[in-house]
Amino acid sequence: MPTKGLRAWTEKLSRTDMPVVGDVIVELNKITGDDDADVNQLAEVILHDPNLTAHVLRVANSVQYNYSKAQINTVSRAIVLIGLKGMRAICISLLVMDSLLGEQPKEQVLKLVARGFHAATQARNLILKVDEKAAEEVFIAGLLFHLGEMAFWSSDGVDQSNPGLFSDDPKVRLEAMDETLGTSFKAITRELAKHWKLGETLEEALSPRVISSQNAKAVVTGERLSRASLYGWDSPQSKKVLREIMAFTGLNAEDCLTLVKNGADQAAEVALSYGVAGACPLIPTSSSKALEGAPRKPVSKMLKGDPSLQLSILRELASAAQDQLDVNTIFQMVLEGMHRGIGLERVSIAFIDKHKLKAKYVLGEGTEHWRSRFLFDIGPYSDNIFTRAIEQGGAHWYTPDMLKNAPSLISSEISPILGKFPSFLYVLQIEDRKIALFYADRWTFGGQLEEEQFESFKHFASQAQMCLSQQSQKRKAKVHPVRAGSPW
Repeated sequence: MPTKGLRAWTEKLSRTDMPVVGDVIVELNKITGDDDADVNQLAEVILHDPNLTAHVLRVANSVQYNYSKAQINTVSRAIVLIGLKGMRAICISLLVMDSLLGEQPKEQVLKLVARGFHAATQARNLILKVDEKAAEEVFIAGLLFHLGEMAFWSSDGVDQSNPGLFSDDPKVRLEAMDETLGTSFKAITRELAKHWKLGETLEEALSPRVISSQNAKAVVTGERLSRASLYGWDSPQSKKVLREIMAFTGLNAEDCLTLVKNGADQAAEVALSYGVAGACPLIPTSSSKALEGAPRKPVSKMLKGDPSLQLSILRELASAAQDQLDVNTIFQMVLEGMHRGIGLERVSIAFIDKHKLKAKYVLGEGTEHWRSRFLFDIGPYSDNIFTRAIEQGGAHWYTPDMLKNAPSLISSEISPILGKFPSFLYVLQIEDRKIALFYADRWTFGGQLEEEQFESFKHFASQAQMCLSQQSQKRKAKVHPVRAGSPW
């Protein structure tokens, strides 16, 4: 039975064709909509998916975001630089594009995606002239303006044969949509935008009412320009939209044309940074040269160490004190180095609070419950891997033989939460105070750990300790400045 009507199509696309996308978007909305949200929570969601992690870092290092051109190697660093809402926009864009395009994108989907990148980039450039804070929401609204139609063409097993769906005549297209869908693509997009909370800007831009906000106007203008430019920059269609842009920005005709041509070139680069190389030749540019890009390659889910990434993150950590990065970001960078760089599947930083040890930062599959359940007694009457490590300080490697010969190390309290895996521990100590410890293991590899991994683990942990010690000394120097003539 063919799918008909707005509710049926919204249900099909959100729950049947793109369920994973919807689930992650809901999770992202919860995090970025929370005033108490931190970098770690968002980084966890991203790092849970190696494919998304790789895409996020590529976008973060693109010309659109990385103005300094200094390589960004960690998701946590990218979030700090771009912001929670900006990273949310990137993630949603990547997730939707990946779901729609797949390994072999359909021609009609690719055309719409190309228009989406062009419209989004132009809209973002326009709103930057008025309100820089709205740039990311405007970008995602422009990119997903035709989400309903893109989802329709990417679906399998639906009737896509009506020739009117390809028509440039709005009346013919509406009739074809009503006949095939029982609703319109715009209505489907609007419902998906509400369902997934993709932002007020997108909802307003799709509204049949008169558009009043600058954000929605920028989105609609960018979308019109993406269509008009297909006829050429000197075409009547493009000139009409350029007059709208002149009114919006206050720029003269020549400057407006320069702005939109630069935007078109930038749009192709943005599409490339998102891994959609196939869209680049479909975006009109100011020159005849098409951008080239390597085809997207799926990222293996097998977690392996990456020595070059380890080195890059260690360099970032070395300059953390000079850059005055906050403690939370330093901790998150260390966890990323241990997780992605060394290949340690489950990593955590747990803080020592009197007689309790509680995890605050966690990464890795299977660690979702640790923040609430990684809470262990380390009082004077307890005996386990944590109490022994804290008592001795420094780094520890609990091997299979040690765990076998001393079963109390993994107590009945610890075993249900962490399992009985060999692990690395490092007690973080600032001056004479033990404040936290790093915990890491590899559960899906049968718990196998190697000497090289232990050395790298110690290196990262000691680097974190050095960064925090330097920051502590700087704070003390500010509170108690050295007097002239002092021996210190």
